[in-house]
Amino acid sequence: MDAPAFGYVSGSGFESHLHNHGGADGAIINGVRVEIESEYEPGDVTIVVSEFSTTTLNSQNHYWLPQDENDAANNGVPFLGIGLEELDPLDWVGSMTINLTGITGPGSFVLWQDGFPNPTVFMDSVNDSLTLAPGSHTHFNWGFTEKGIYELTFEISGTHLVDGLVSGSGTYTFQIPEPSSALLAVIGGLALLRRRRC
Repeated sequence: MDAPAFGYVSGSGFESHLHNHGGADGAIINGVRVEIESEYEPGDVTIVVSEFSTTTLNSQNHYWLPQDENDAANNGVPFLGIGLEELDPLDWVGSMTINLTGITGPGSFVLWQDGFPNPTVFMDSVNDSLTLAPGSHTHFNWGFTEKGIYELTFEISGTHLVDGLVSGSGTYTFQIPEPSSALLAVIGGLALLRRRRC
């Protein structure tokens, strides 16, 4: 599952969504694996993070979505990417910029990639932007310091060959811990998602 994921329609702008790649490792939504490739509006899905998936970054404990697919599977949590595959590189000048423009929640959020000798932090209370190539699909570690519900707003911007400098945004919801009613249904999935109920 990619979240955020962004498409673009010239003249209309960016379309923010969640993109389920489907197949045998498709997202689990409402306890059912969705094997058909599908997209969802950001407000329709809550990304569930297990309270038992944890790691430490710079001496701080985090509830964790790993950047590695095997680690995600072993911890029973989503293997979450940032998806720009729908953006044709031939339509854009240079890279895209992703900014974290808003966050609500009981704790802090950090986005990083593993590396030797030190990990690279891309987003936290100090750093709030990264650059990615159009057409790319990139995985990171996602960390949250406290249990509860977080809403993260990501803004994308870039220079389109026809439309010039354009931007758009989407807000994505994360929940820690898993809701008890869904716990048994979601353990062991590569991508654990629960459609928000009204």
